[in-house]
Amino acid sequence: MHEFPVNSTQSRHAGVPMRGPKCPPLDVAVIVPTFNRSSSLMRLLESLGRQDAEGLRYDVIVVDNGSTDRTPELVADYGRQFPFVRCVREARPGASNARNRGILSANARILAFIDDDVRAAPDWIAAIVRTFDRHPEIDCLGGRIEPRWPCTPPSWLTPLHWGPLALQMGRGTSSYIDAEHASACLVTANFACRADVFHDVGLFSPDFVRDEDRELNMRLWAAGKRGKYEDAVVTFADVQPERLEKPYHRRWHAVTGASHARLRYREAIDRDGRLRVPADIPGRSFLGSPAFLYRELLNHAGKWLRYAARLQWDDAFIHECRIRYLLSYIATRWRSSRGSRVDCRQAVGDRGDLSRSAR
Repeated sequence: MHEFPVNSTQSRHAGVPMRGPKCPPLDVAVIVPTFNRSSSLMRLLESLGRQDAEGLRYDVIVVDNGSTDRTPELVADYGRQFPFVRCVREARPGASNARNRGILSANARILAFIDDDVRAAPDWIAAIVRTFDRHPEIDCLGGRIEPRWPCTPPSWLTPLHWGPLALQMGRGTSSYIDAEHASACLVTANFACRADVFHDVGLFSPDFVRDEDRELNMRLWAAGKRGKYEDAVVTFADVQPERLEKPYHRRWHAVTGASHARLRYREAIDRDGRLRVPADIPGRSFLGSPAFLYRELLNHAGKWLRYAARLQWDDAFIHECRIRYLLSYIATRWRSSRGSRVDCRQAVGDRGDLSRSAR
């Protein structure tokens, strides 16, 4: 296996030197992108430092993405307490850039990703390795993300609204997630890959500041890779108070609709959850979006009117969120298709100018 470049500093974790150009790869490198979240990062590092790792060799790479709070001092303090914790810096903003810096700084056969507002269960690292060992056919996995509520959640916040909270439990109807079962997303808040996967499909795309995990998932499945959701790989997410409010959910669905439109996600996944490559579907389209999205929009609008007429606002809110998602998706595809037509006209004009110059 190709080894990524690493630093030459040493660690005494598990009594084994873990880094260095001539050292064998570790079992796991945990990559944590962070920006100005020192308080939640502290809780995460505490959970990673107290792992029941069953003798596995691992290190924790915190990628500081330009923090201006106490993050550098905090990681340095934990590095003295837990020598397997280290910090690298990435000046280019964005989680994709930060994760890529972590990947290139790692030397391990498995790369595990966790967010800075999430905590790992005591056996998180061991559960990741057990899953890969039991399933040599998989290339990556995603695990359970349970909520830790700041207060009692409102009655309308049912599991149907857990997407904006980045929670992940019982994801998917198939034991595998791949080109044949591509509708679910293994989110990077609790995610792990065999290291050589990134040599095959490339790193995270910095072009996506949102849904970079779904974009990577789609590239993995298109390349014939296979993932698995494993409920025994457990983390806990501290749900931020603003995410318990409807305005946050409205914004999230609008932003996600635009992001999915850039991916052409709805065109790429067929009605049975299979990945289409390329992301084209037969039938009519209007304003750059396929006809089935308009039918879906009308269906949700009708249901919203029905529940609103009965003053069943919690039920109506489910359909309001889908309407916001679809309107944003369609609007983004329309702007993209307009841009493509302008580019084509410009290209034709350029060719005309060139032919006139030639004459």
